[in-house]
Amino acid sequence: MGTSSLTPKENFARSIRCPDDEINLAAASLYAAATEFPDLDVIAYQGRIAQFGSRVKSRLAAHHTNYDFVGAMHEVLFDEAGFSGDSKNYFDPDNSHLNEVIDRLKGNPVALSILYIEVARVAGVAVDGISLRKHFVVAIGSDEERIYIDPFHRGGLLSRKECITNILGKDRVKNGDIDDLECKFLTPASKRVMLRRLLSNLKVAHEKHKQYELALSASERIQLLDPSNLRNLSELAHLQTKIGNFGDAVDSLTQFLERAPAGSNTEQAESALRKLKALTTRGPEDSLE
Repeated sequence: MGTSSLTPKENFARSIRCPDDEINLAAASLYAAATEFPDLDVIAYQGRIAQFGSRVKSRLAAHHTNYDFVGAMHEVLFDEAGFSGDSKNYFDPDNSHLNEVIDRLKGNPVALSILYIEVARVAGVAVDGISLRKHFVVAIGSDEERIYIDPFHRGGLLSRKECITNILGKDRVKNGDIDDLECKFLTPASKRVMLRRLLSNLKVAHEKHKQYELALSASERIQLLDPSNLRNLSELAHLQTKIGNFGDAVDSLTQFLERAPAGSNTEQAESALRKLKALTTRGPEDSLE
């Protein structure tokens, strides 16, 4: 069945309606962007990713080391294509749109990591996404041969100690066993986690630019990815309220309160729900002040 008759939201939902390891990260990321780029040609951008992957593969010998692979990726993506992290305009929403990252050759850590992972997949090499504190990197190999790469900083290499320090801070790493800490904190992120990080960055970027409808769209996709995420459900209600979708906000807050664990502090949510219910009976011309 073709996708031309489906909305961007429906295409995104379909792209994640499978086991995590079967999700096509590139396609899902592009469908997530299609809400803001209705003419986006997902197949064409996947083709561009495949071209990068083919160029990497052509430079690898039949029996190559992980360092050979990392070197070929660095040549193709960073030396020749010129991809880099956008430090100057970090919260530009385009840094979270994979199509814009490919066109502009810059993006945020998770978008560039997804690009790296997908190019590597075409080249026949499995690469993991690794969540750090306010950062995202990738890794290849296992045990003593595991290599950590930072796509945001033009594919620079990181030690496992540097990665763990980013998460825990110097003091906790100084007295810890690096092997144990690596096993505990540098585990591969699932594809749903990577997509959620991508969409969370997009939501934050749109909120910073006061583009609340677009932030809401990103939050709705997060909810599709992770329906049990109570924090996002609360943020969804907040954004729905911001743009005047009071009935939807009532539904979201009601779900939030129904799912909140026993003993949770829900006073703020309960108060907001009472105000929203009163507002929906009076009409949208009233405010929530």
